[in-house]
This record gives sequence, structure tokens and C-alpha cells, in this order.
Amino acid sequence: MSVWYAISGLASCTSRSLASGALLWLAAACGLVACTSATPQLDTLTQAEPDSTRQRAMRRLSLASAYYEQNQNDVAQQEVRAALQIDANYADAYSLLGLIHQRAKAPALAQQSFEQALQLASQPPVRSAELGAIQHNYGWFLCEQNRFAQAQIQLGRALSQPGYVSADKTNKAIEFCKKRATPADTRQHNH
Repeated sequence: MSVWYAISGLASCTSRSLASGALLWLAAACGLVACTSATPQLDTLTQAEPDSTRQRAMRRLSLASAYYEQNQNDVAQQEVRAALQIDANYADAYSLLGLIHQRAKAPALAQQSFEQALQLASQPPVRSAELGAIQHNYGWFLCEQNRFAQAQIQLGRALSQPGYVSADKTNKAIEFCKKRATPADTRQHNH
């Protein structure tokens, strides 16, 4: 009997009688070959894991962000809506939709989108960095709408979020809004 035949016989769990010495030698030499089924199995690294709903929505939102950055607002809006069809509770998608409406000079729709984003991002479990980014975007929108006191509140809230990573950008927005605000607007915020 050849060694190959003996090993293949062990791998397919056939009961061939081997001399006990040969069996021990083969087991030691082959690392105790276990019984396996005849069909090959892929290891866990090569098997695709099913996408989560949020992962699919994140891919669509990533596309939307890229289109938004290229000023392709209509396509960006389509991608955001596709993300929201996948995951209707995706706060970041509503925030980007708010930015798209803001750029399109549709303040009522932008306001609605930002408020929806804030509501969703404020629900447990709160992801502070995400909430901070939404508060920044909403604050920037409010500043552009000359609602300086409300803008300062939202921008300040963004800065107070643990893990918020865009503090420099938010501080610049705060300074920009302060410069745009009239003295009366500033007094209103301080009282």
C-alpha cells in the first residue's frame, strides 16, 4: 500500500485496516488527519459576509458625498435618497440632504432635513462624533440664514461632543458667523 493511498484513505474516513505501527506513523506524520467531507470548503476569509443594511446605505452615501463635492447636486440627491430607501434612520444621510437643499437655495427643505438628522442622531446609542458633525452642518446652515444666535448654539454643541474631530472647521465657522452678525445679533445671543 502506498503512503498516498493510506493518507487518502484516512482523509475520507474509510476503514482500511492498517498495521497499528503504520497507523501511528501516519497519524504523527500527517498531523492526525481529520475526517472531512468530500466537498471542499472555503475558509472564512474568502467567504463574503452578507452586507448589513447600514453598510449598503453607507456606500450609497459615500457616492452621494463624492457627487456633492463635484457640485453634481442632482445625482448626489438621488444617491442620498437611495441610501435612505435602504436605511430610513440614517442621520448622516439626512444631514447631507440638508446640505444639498442648502446649496439649492431651498431653506425649508434644508431645515427639515437637518432637524430629522438631529432627531435621529440624538437617539440612543448616541454617536457623539456623528452628532457633532450634524450640529456643525446645521449651525453652518443657520449662519447662512442669518440666524446667528441659533447658529452659535449649534456650533457650540458640536464642539462639546466627545470624539468630534472637526473642531478647527467649527471654530472657523463660529468666527465667520460672528463677523457676519450685527451688534444687535450678538447682544441677542448674549442675553
